Amino acid sequence: MKFDMKNSVTRQEALSLMREHWTFSREQELVSLKDCLGRVTAEDIFSHNTLPVFRASCFDGVAVRSTDFQNGMPDTSAWVKGRDFVRADTGDDFPDAFDTVIAIEDVILEGEGLRFADDFVFDSKEETVDPAGTIVRSGALLVPAHTRITPELMASLAMGGVTEIPVIRQMKVAFIPTGSELIPVGQKPERGQNVETNGLMLSGLLSQRGAQVICLPIVRDDVKELEAALDQALSMADMVLINGGSSRGEEDYNSHLLKRRSSFFRHGVRAVPGRPVAFSIIDEKPVINVPGPVAAAYLAEHWCLSALVCHYYGLPAPQYPVVSAVLDQPVKKRPGFELIARVALRYTAEQGYIATPVSWGDDGIPGFLLETDGFLNVPADTNALSAGDTVEVELLKTPELIKGRS
Repeated sequence: MKFDMKNSVTRQEALSLMREHWTFSREQELVSLKDCLGRVTAEDIFSHNTLPVFRASCFDGVAVRSTDFQNGMPDTSAWVKGRDFVRADTGDDFPDAFDTVIAIEDVILEGEGLRFADDFVFDSKEETVDPAGTIVRSGALLVPAHTRITPELMASLAMGGVTEIPVIRQMKVAFIPTGSELIPVGQKPERGQNVETNGLMLSGLLSQRGAQVICLPIVRDDVKELEAALDQALSMADMVLINGGSSRGEEDYNSHLLKRRSSFFRHGVRAVPGRPVAFSIIDEKPVINVPGPVAAAYLAEHWCLSALVCHYYGLPAPQYPVVSAVLDQPVKKRPGFELIARVALRYTAEQGYIATPVSWGDDGIPGFLLETDGFLNVPADTNALSAGDTVEVELLKTPELIKGRS
């Protein structure tokens, strides 16, 4: 489909339009505590438990009566364990006859008796006992609605006695790879063939956002077969990705198919790479025509698909850490389009981060992907950047993986 600059949209406009036209109800289900990691809560979750139930020692030590210290340090030569003191370990309750705890470092145990260290001074104001509810109280909010459950939140839920978690039903995304030239992963390509890799990449990326991706078989460039695959995908998923056939090739049928079937349709974003992406709503579900090249498909996921998955769960769109860097080479771009430039970063103590634009090299796509540490977003109204300019780079890697930071 020909790119129409007048009807194309920015990345932000594309997402806004999709959210506006995509109406749906979030279904929920119950999952066990052990199976809730990474799921998104459907409602606020509150504690059933109060911990400690009564009280607990703040540290390892011995529990004593504070009244025994009213007149100064007591004579402990006749003290007996169980009558005049008891052991009280961190987090443990102890008999009601005792009301304060002395740290084990300040005590010398001698058989069934004890004496205090020479430099120990009893302080009646020291907080040595955690009262009931110090850890958690019944009715306390453990996890708000629309929160992705992390390992530490699982621990909080366990403390609160919550064993069944109401979560939003996992989003299902159907992926349709298209192209008569494509062959499955593992099959050796012959002349004119290419390996279908985007399904593997997008499945991995979207699963990290909480989606279940269903990859359909490769569909040839045939209008009837493509439409049948689209109908199958719509019947089983909340969102459909149809890969390839989005531009102006002789057999690029997919965007035309979506336009004919949709209640809402936009083709083209004013951003490169990946400008021929198409957005549509069909049967009240988002259907995205993702460009075929790996770099363009990755970018579509980076700014669009991941944001739509998060919208399904009521989560904010992903944001990436940003660092300031100095360009060591100029960057030029097409007027009127935002450029999403891949850069390699290195770090020096003297200069901080230095960004180098990444171009195709002898290693092809693998080297291109391996060298990319972040994205430099050059606005549409900026025609070029010069070497020495300070720019903001979205990190795709954690800082310790950047050259010079390890």
